[in-house]
Amino acid sequence: MTEVLWTAMEWAQATGGRLIDATGAPLPDQEAIALHASNVNFDSRAIEVGDIFLALKGARDGHEFVASAYKAGAVFCVTERAVGGAVCCVVDDVQTALEKAAVYARDRAIGCKRGAVTGSVGKTSVTQMVMATLKRAGRAHSAIKSFNNHIGVPLTLVRMPRETERAVFEIGMNHA
Repeated sequence: MTEVLWTAMEWAQATGGRLIDATGAPLPDQEAIALHASNVNFDSRAIEVGDIFLALKGARDGHEFVASAYKAGAVFCVTERAVGGAVCCVVDDVQTALEKAAVYARDRAIGCKRGAVTGSVGKTSVTQMVMATLKRAGRAHSAIKSFNNHIGVPLTLVRMPRETERAVFEIGMNHA
């Protein structure tokens, strides 16, 4: 069984979002509690069954990809407006919601020891070496890629299981 990372209800509470079903109606609490997510992603091409899709705005507006993310298996999508055909957690700003959820995720990992690697070069290599050691001592977590900016650091936090005992984060110099 896949580990439950978030329920829709928990994400909405963490972000101040409003849960709506695929028709735009409020999502009943029982359904929100039953919607379990095992990962969080902002790339609709990488969505897997059980993911939360973040409709972030970048070079393209993530809202353009909500339908494809939902069809690919996203449990729900974090959006700034209702998008017909998809269960959504509607928030004022998706980036701000990601940051709020990151704080929530950090705080729910009670007793987790955290550290960060920063600098101009070598961060990913050092992070990987630290993780190799931390994994031997228990449940450890870090980014799966060089996620070290204003999106990557909170994304690493929201992907952190609540049972994590040790975590290491990579932070780019302009975000330290």
